[in-house]
Amino acid sequence: MYPHAILTNLLYPPACLLCRTPLPDSTRPLCGGCEQACPRNGPPVCAACGKELPGAFDALLWCRACRNSPPAYEMARAPWRYAGCAAEAVQQFKYHHRWRIGRRLVEEMAAAAHASLPLDDIDAVVPVPLHWLKRRLRGFDPVEQLAGGLARSLCRPCLPRALRRIRWTATQTRLQGRARRRNVRGAFAANPQAVRGRCLLLVDDVLTSGATAQACAEALRRAGALRVFVLTAARTSLS
Repeated sequence: MYPHAILTNLLYPPACLLCRTPLPDSTRPLCGGCEQACPRNGPPVCAACGKELPGAFDALLWCRACRNSPPAYEMARAPWRYAGCAAEAVQQFKYHHRWRIGRRLVEEMAAAAHASLPLDDIDAVVPVPLHWLKRRLRGFDPVEQLAGGLARSLCRPCLPRALRRIRWTATQTRLQGRARRRNVRGAFAANPQAVRGRCLLLVDDVLTSGATAQACAEALRRAGALRVFVLTAARTSLS
């Protein structure tokens, strides 16, 4: 360990960023207990949207929502279920700028990508964008940070300007069902020069109803993207 790191650990003893349990060093942001408490998202999961399907054992099973209305993206995957310590970790990164947790999320997402996605087909990584005003007010774009780290891990280019949010939308967390879909309908536009003829990996922090991922995938496909895959840090288990 470098001398400055030893001094830093003496002055600020490393601790788990969730439960504050002391850690032997600062290389990991979470203690073993919190890591173990982060619930995994399946398997089994829906072959399309990646929602956990407890009790299902078919190799290619689609949930009812995807059977009734197939999504514009090929498939969505997430390493964690958005609950318990996993939800707290995402919130700490997203709202409190916990960079070390962000790096841990990227590690989990990269592992999920290698396990579940056809990486040989994917040309570039695209983050779900914030509205420019919200980005300026926050001074931080957590999804762009995740996408950049993931792109480096997967050795793919990151295209943060390939997709933009062209109108202000209400926060999705306060909406349900159809209101979520109405909220983001037509809210995104893609740059054809950046995405035409490419297979893209769309990145977000959490997938809930899938309304945002659907709207983004539709915009990318309209601009000429061949296929769109979705990867998030966590997935809710909404019915």
